[in-house]
Amino acid sequence: MVTALGCFFSFAVLVLSPPTLSAPDTFETLSPHRTDALRANIERNFADRSPDIRAGTIQLVMELRDVHPALDMEYVIIPLLSVLKNDKSPELRILAACALLRFDSERARFAVSRRALYDPDERVARRCAVLSRCWKDARKPPCPEGLGSSSSSRRSVDGR
Repeated sequence: MVTALGCFFSFAVLVLSPPTLSAPDTFETLSPHRTDALRANIERNFADRSPDIRAGTIQLVMELRDVHPALDMEYVIIPLLSVLKNDKSPELRILAACALLRFDSERARFAVSRRALYDPDERVARRCAVLSRCWKDARKPPCPEGLGSSSSSRRSVDGR
């Protein structure tokens, strides 16, 4: 009985106590050494055969771009373009298109709009069409209301 009562009070303290850790309002800047190590890891992971590693790397790139917008990450555009065009997995191609949205690059925008027209997978084409239409508002999440739509993927990328 005493042990059960002790467990109950421990649980109550954990549940009812205010959180002591909170997310920082600002993030630390990355040192040049950490930036170089990060770049080497990202480049190595893009070359990996495992789709899970490539997917995790693309998600890391998106998060880094959101958290550290001033960080020079132009070196990831070419590997992302390669994934968008050449990867066998439609899910990875969609993920690469979402990551490219976070970069202010005409080449990336053009590549996503071409995938909207010419990708053999209907889902990839539809998602790329939606991303192309909402490209200007890249700092917000990429048009969540349109990503699940069932409309035709071969619509023009300017929304007509």
